[in-house]
Amino acid sequence: MELNTLTAALAEATLGALYLEDAGGPSLGFLSGLLAQPQYQAWGLLDNGGVVAAIWYQCVDQQAELLDLRVGRAARRSGYGGKLLGDTLCLIGQSGVRAVDLEVRESNTPARSLYAKTGFEITGRRRDYYSLPTGEREDALLMSLILQVAEKKLG
Repeated sequence: MELNTLTAALAEATLGALYLEDAGGPSLGFLSGLLAQPQYQAWGLLDNGGVVAAIWYQCVDQQAELLDLRVGRAARRSGYGGKLLGDTLCLIGQSGVRAVDLEVRESNTPARSLYAKTGFEITGRRRDYYSLPTGEREDALLMSLILQVAEKKLG
């Protein structure tokens, strides 16, 4: 597995299939456009020559928001999401981020489980935040994680 930092051009060139198979969430075009601004960062996880997962953050000072984490259908439940999430949390932590927030559909049990296993805690709820194909609405759960900073030892 290889972690690659994404530019807008690289994201557009390599993530098309990942974003076509799952129409939920922000579009690839929207996310790629964000990378023109310095506070947005994205990574792709490659395995066997193809991108199996992607993650997008907005980082401002010591605060980050996880905007999108997507794992290809064929790669789900194989540890890719956890690897990508863990590796990128380390990277943004090394750059000075100390807290990460996200929102997730209440019905997205696999994502909620991954986030909880990583240490995220539910901190709130946005009622009727997401629309459903049926016309009904679904709540978003707000989750937060405080990153642990390893102290440097002199010696």
